[in-house]
Amino acid sequence: MIFDELNYDRVVLEGQHNDCLSKLTAEQRRVYDKIINATKSQHGHVFFLYGYGGTRKTFLRKTLAFAIKSNGQIVLTIASSGIASLLLPGGQTAHSSFAISLTLDEFSTCSIKQESPL
Repeated sequence: MIFDELNYDRVVLEGQHNDCLSKLTAEQRRVYDKIINATKSQHGHVFFLYGYGGTRKTFLRKTLAFAIKSNGQIVLTIASSGIASLLLPGGQTAHSSFAISLTLDEFSTCSIKQESPL
């Protein structure tokens, strides 16, 4: 599983990253810098990227993914819906990535087995 997540062409990703980086708005660049600095600091952080439709959230996520992957790190691009996952490079839905049941109730849990690669 880890090999699959690291099996990409870092040179191509670096080119895609540089192209995208030059197209970020000033506000997107501030968010980008904050997240990239957090990945370099080795401290745990959680970021929630939100905005109205058309504010280029997906573009920023792609730029971040290209940046982190081009440095040889693992990025899991997870989305809440199948349509959203198609817009991200290597995107997956949360329920398929983390074995989350589609029928939820107060007893629902993720069904990842202890010996599973997940």
